Amino acid sequence: MSCFVDRPKAPWEATDGCIYLLRELCVRFANRDESDREDVVMGDAVLLPLMTELADVCRLSHYPQSDDLRTTLWRQLPPISEALGKRRLKSLYLDLFIDSLAKNLDDQYGCASQLSIHAAGQCSEEIADLIGVGIFRGRLEATGQGGVAFDRLMEDRRREKNMAAMSGGKFVGREMFHSPFGPPTASQLI
Repeated sequence: MSCFVDRPKAPWEATDGCIYLLRELCVRFANRDESDREDVVMGDAVLLPLMTELADVCRLSHYPQSDDLRTTLWRQLPPISEALGKRRLKSLYLDLFIDSLAKNLDDQYGCASQLSIHAAGQCSEEIADLIGVGIFRGRLEATGQGGVAFDRLMEDRRREKNMAAMSGGKFVGREMFHSPFGPPTASQLI
């Protein structure tokens, strides 16, 4: 059996790679104060059309890997959001993705994979931490969906923290270090 795969890449695979590229561009060049180079800054005139196109592509679901593409988006949207900053995210970019995020978070029709739903939940939690839980929840409610699913998600996170505290496990941020193989190492607690 050969592990060498020789086939042309599918369009969704190229788009998946573009999400990572867009994340790197945002992290390195979206903020003038934190940019590696002051002469190269991605302004909203360049970034907004790219993000709009990305949101439009991720809304499509007529191909089998559409859920994988959305999973990648939900995993990469928090670093992009943090790089853009709270003000820019709320004013220009959040509305592009909030509808798709709410649909994926509250999968009423059972079309989304558990991986995608979990990634949407993590994304929602991290963006809510960035802009404020109340503001994020209000934006979700404005879409007409997702508010109940977000409340359920946040309740599950609170319950996880409480369970970790009661069982002696360490809950550090979003990561719970509890292993059946022994206590966490010092590097895990940092």
